[in-house]
Amino acid sequence: GAITGFTNLGEVESHLFAFEKSVEQEGELGEASLANSMFVFLVKGLFTNLEFPYAQFPCIALSGDQMYDPLWEAVGRLELCGLKVLAFTCDGLAANRRFSWLHDSAATPSSMVHKVTNPYADDGRYLYFFSDPPHLVKTVRNCWASNSRHLWCNGKDISWSHLVNLYYKNRSKISAGLALVQKLKYEHIHLSSYSKMRVDLAAQVLSSSVANALRLTGNNDVIETANFVEMFNIFFDCVNVSSLSAGKLKRNAFKSPYRSSEDYRLKWLVDVFIKFLDDWE
Repeated sequence: GAITGFTNLGEVESHLFAFEKSVEQEGELGEASLANSMFVFLVKGLFTNLEFPYAQFPCIALSGDQMYDPLWEAVGRLELCGLKVLAFTCDGLAANRRFSWLHDSAATPSSMVHKVTNPYADDGRYLYFFSDPPHLVKTVRNCWASNSRHLWCNGKDISWSHLVNLYYKNRSKISAGLALVQKLKYEHIHLSSYSKMRVDLAAQVLSSSVANALRLTGNNDVIETANFVEMFNIFFDCVNVSSLSAGKLKRNAFKSPYRSSEDYRLKWLVDVFIKFLDDWE
């Protein structure tokens, strides 16, 4: 069922939000608005199974400025409890980007703030800002599938229609057991508001099996689409390492745990992947 509640970002933030709304509407300070979303701080350990929601605030129209005080208060309380807070991880919401920019007076919408000194840390360590990889992969897939975007590279289209054509060609061979991509289904191609939120569908579309299948069609027009898919497949493998054994079990070295700052995948991300994006731009 639905969860119904009023907005509450803390006493000060709630009063500021109510004042801001009253100024916009040129009216009196009224009753609290009904919340339409939940702002949650989830604490997750890097090398342990520790995971719990530390705090949640029902809210509406959240801004990066409103996030600032509650988040840093949470960091201070967690550090006081003996937990070392190393990073903030969030999706690409505009409010989240605004929150990171607030830590650098020289930051602009086109710049990126990736770390800040943790004022609650006794050892003066940094606290890092990360974009959540699954959300990045979903964003890439959604932009690729969008009818309002036209992607191309090196004079060739990076087109969603190439994937659609592969799906129908693939479907005709399933009954004979000759399908090129076993996991490619109707729901991968025809996206709904719900399926756009599923990480597994985005990851299965941006996969090495799809890239290889596109190349096997023999159509030279799909080469850049295949390269695009392969690049983001490797990128997701590099940033989605969550198991000590996945690399060996899946025979995929990109899924192996990181053990050195000189890891070849870090070099690949800088020298190959970032260069690919810069050249494409």
